[in-house]
Amino acid sequence: MKLIHPIYLDVPMMVSFAAAIEGGIAFDTEVTKTEDAKKSSKSTIKGTFGLSSLFESLFDASIEAQADSNKESALNETRREQRAHTESSIAILLYDALTRNEGSLVKPTSTSDLKDIEHGSLVELSGQLSKNAIDAMIDAIDAIINMSSMAGKTSLNQTKKDVGDIRKALHDDRSRTPLSNVILNCSTPEDLTAVVTLRSENLRDLTLSELHNNTVRVIGKITRSIDADQTMSPFENYGLSMMEPSNLSEIFRDIEQSNNMNMQFGDVEVQGPAIQILPLMVFV
Repeated sequence: MKLIHPIYLDVPMMVSFAAAIEGGIAFDTEVTKTEDAKKSSKSTIKGTFGLSSLFESLFDASIEAQADSNKESALNETRREQRAHTESSIAILLYDALTRNEGSLVKPTSTSDLKDIEHGSLVELSGQLSKNAIDAMIDAIDAIINMSSMAGKTSLNQTKKDVGDIRKALHDDRSRTPLSNVILNCSTPEDLTAVVTLRSENLRDLTLSELHNNTVRVIGKITRSIDADQTMSPFENYGLSMMEPSNLSEIFRDIEQSNNMNMQFGDVEVQGPAIQILPLMVFV
């Protein structure tokens, strides 16, 4: 069994899949063990009083041939253990079951393999994950605000206010939707980009930061295919996706080159071949 470390989990979907494969999932189990044994041994009472059970058994064995009386004892012992699954442990069990059951999980090795994979199929991809341009911009603005506060200069206070207003507008727009896309630049299969659609309710405070620029594996269902001559917005649920891509690219480029800061926001369009995935889990 491969011990994976899940960073992102869609728990309801994961539990449903695990229950279907395993015939049900118990989150809590109670293990009860009862022992009932009798023994008859020859021993002397003298010398056993006050000894631990370990030394008593050794003492009984050593003098068994010389003992002058019989001793009968009954041992009744009941032990109860409470065991519980965690979300991560269910993910480990589910991944193990999926990889063992042939046909349950598709692992494409080339973009040509995608032609034979139906939408809704469960696939596993690997590559480097990064935030979409809007989420990256919000992070950059947070950094600018923090540095403005550290500098404490009057000239920077207006900058702090201006970018703060932009940040609020972007954040409010992002909060309208329960979804947030991240981009997977695949290493397997090569030359494939996957838009991974995360559910906001499954994101912890640090999830996006844990995922950003890290090499991960993604298991999820294919919901869309983008051909080589097509494009899609990596933040199509946000308001800025309605802008003309060329104008939007220019805005991002100007921001990247200003403020003497090293900022990179990613592309405003995803060029095919690409797929969109509703992820079950993202793990390392």
